[in-house]
Amino acid sequence: MRSNVSPWVGRAVGIVVVLLVVVASVFVWLHANRVRSDLLFPSPHAVGFDLEVISIGGGRVVLPRTSQTERDGVWGLESDDAYAQVGEIIRIDTEVERALHTLIGSIEAGDAVRLDADAFPGDPKTAHGIGYEDVRVPGELGPQPAWLIEGRRDTWVVFLHGEGVDRRAESLRMVPVLVEEGFSVIVATYRNDLSAPASADGMRRWGLDEWRDVEAAMLTADRKGAEDFVLYAHGLGAEVASMFLHESDLSGRVSAVVFDSPILDLEQLAADHTSLISPLAEAGRTLAAIRFGIEWQYLDQIERAAAFDVPMLLMHGARDPVVPFSSSKAFADLRPDLVRLQRFERGEHGDLWNSSPQIYEDVVTGFLEDTHPEA
Repeated sequence: MRSNVSPWVGRAVGIVVVLLVVVASVFVWLHANRVRSDLLFPSPHAVGFDLEVISIGGGRVVLPRTSQTERDGVWGLESDDAYAQVGEIIRIDTEVERALHTLIGSIEAGDAVRLDADAFPGDPKTAHGIGYEDVRVPGELGPQPAWLIEGRRDTWVVFLHGEGVDRRAESLRMVPVLVEEGFSVIVATYRNDLSAPASADGMRRWGLDEWRDVEAAMLTADRKGAEDFVLYAHGLGAEVASMFLHESDLSGRVSAVVFDSPILDLEQLAADHTSLISPLAEAGRTLAAIRFGIEWQYLDQIERAAAFDVPMLLMHGARDPVVPFSSSKAFADLRPDLVRLQRFERGEHGDLWNSSPQIYEDVVTGFLEDTHPEA
């Protein structure tokens, strides 16, 4: 029996199928490029000044009302040539009036400013009057800048920064507390940070390569007499610290880990931040792994939870828009023998100290006192 279906129908279906395959392939390729641009190329943490000071005086500042200016807590207020802190909220209506403490320069009405979670400017000396050495760590690719503060203890805290290209100031919120407790401190950088050596492709590897930069910083502290180490990591620094613990011969000298807003599964982060339908997004991540050498399975620390063997403090914000609290909760549930989990109800990503400074400091110092009781 002869078919009543025209040969042109079959050809049309074939053309449609080919077009769909081509379109899907384009989306997969573009998604791999998006993974590279969003996650693998480091970019500045803060860009531009998005607020204008309405008025200032008497230890107070009035700012436009935004979701950020009306948040409780302590925040840096930065202009092009000055730095202050905003604290207590005095009034909220169409504007927000807050207490102001100027640290550097002078902020005036009409100035363009931005809120800054780092909360302190410059370096340990500028921010707190704490003396430090600005050292160059001899890393695998060349000298890496670092801040070094020697304390009375031979336990060194190694700060590993989060997203951005020079986030050493991220440590300034806790440096004075740790110095007061007697810990020595080294604030490290990674390859591809500002003033640090660049890798051949300029891409962030989320610890697959950067763990060697942590090792280099620890060897510098070792030459200063370090006996053991606390890894204190923010955001992407949690992946870097985790890879160090998996890979380095020095991992046995780490006596405790503190994670603030940790990213513990890079592939899940990529999956959570795309609107592409799941099969195409998954194919795009697979292509990114092939093109850019990202080994997703090694960066899933939740799946690798059984491999850790050091006491850990995980602090995570209930409102984190980058990685949900459930990520840290899943990790903690797998290792209740090692992990102490602290949820910050007002915290978002990387601003847990800002949202509740005293609670944050008490949690960290309590954990370190338990793991490192002073003789």
